[in-house]
Amino acid sequence: MPEPAPVRRHDIDHLRNIAVLLLLPFHAARAFDTDPWHIKLGSGAGWADWIVRLIGQWHMPILFMMAGMSAWYALARRGAGTFARERLWRLGVPLVAGTLLLIPPQVYVERISGVAGRIKPQPFEGGYAAFYPEFFACCYPQGNFSYHHLWFVFYLLVFSLLALPPFRWLAADGGRRLSRALAWAAAGPRLFLLGIPLVAAELALRGRFPNWQDLIHDWANNAHYVYLLLAGFAFAGVPALNGAAVRLRHAALAAAVVLTAGWAAAIAELPGGAYGGAYFVRVGLRTAGEWCWLLAFLGHARVWLDRDLGALTRFGRYAYPFYLWHQTAIVVLAYLLLSWPAPAPLLWLALAIGGGILSWLGCRLADTSPATRAAFGMRGPARAPRPA
Repeated sequence: MPEPAPVRRHDIDHLRNIAVLLLLPFHAARAFDTDPWHIKLGSGAGWADWIVRLIGQWHMPILFMMAGMSAWYALARRGAGTFARERLWRLGVPLVAGTLLLIPPQVYVERISGVAGRIKPQPFEGGYAAFYPEFFACCYPQGNFSYHHLWFVFYLLVFSLLALPPFRWLAADGGRRLSRALAWAAAGPRLFLLGIPLVAAELALRGRFPNWQDLIHDWANNAHYVYLLLAGFAFAGVPALNGAAVRLRHAALAAAVVLTAGWAAAIAELPGGAYGGAYFVRVGLRTAGEWCWLLAFLGHARVWLDRDLGALTRFGRYAYPFYLWHQTAIVVLAYLLLSWPAPAPLLWLALAIGGGILSWLGCRLADTSPATRAAFGMRGPARAPRPA
């Protein structure tokens, strides 16, 4: 008899899809917040700072955690060699294609816009054809060459390949070794304790390695995201952890709200440099809040999102190419809106909605041929659902 088809974890897909869609308001707000970015339509808007902070607290962590969960199910269906080849194909090819096709327009717009607040303020005079060869002058921000928002794809590729040996070891014997190691965490509220290594790593490393995604000098992010990748793998491999997340989902949500509120107050009331008392309060509250958000999302998603949800489910086919397209769409659209005399919140809304429309059109374009599907990380053509 053939083996039964694996059960689809819709909650994993839907959490990933929601996180990708929230990148639209997140990156649209980067055009208005205090920190430098690739293009600015304003700067120092407090509301934009809080959009960036509150979404940024957990949305990249949830993507790495979902990637770890997906890795468990991928290795359950194929060997290590096939897993590595698939990751090289589905992550490496879009990384190269996106760097060559989607990042140069961002750098070009940044250099010709002439607005204040850009990461790279050096001007450029000339058309895009004249600029494109200069894109390969390494490395951004001193040069032009960069992978910009595709850092996530690059990190996930590297981390997935480096984590393959521990993945295989943890998944041995159907995951029984992993289940024995983490059985204690599923009892009572102990699931919260799995966030302690994450908090400790942040407290130790974030002050020295703030947040620049070059991999080599980015040890705070490296430790942070590798841990979440492994944590996602563990949650997929140990059903008891999922059950604990469901039981604790309301407590986790309440704790996340309280800790995030404390972090917000600490930002305003406790300024100071790295490794001072205020630093430990701010970083500790932020990271503990992040872990509680992740547990709350996992638990609530298991209850509410683990089923076909129509449009959100169908969006899963385009979530990856949508991620590849979205920042380029927002940066280019922001440049086109530079002279539009509208209030900043309205410009932000136009950027988020317009960037979503342009990204969707890019996804549809990518879905037109086998070559473009491969370049943007998509699988084969969509198939009509089989009758029950």
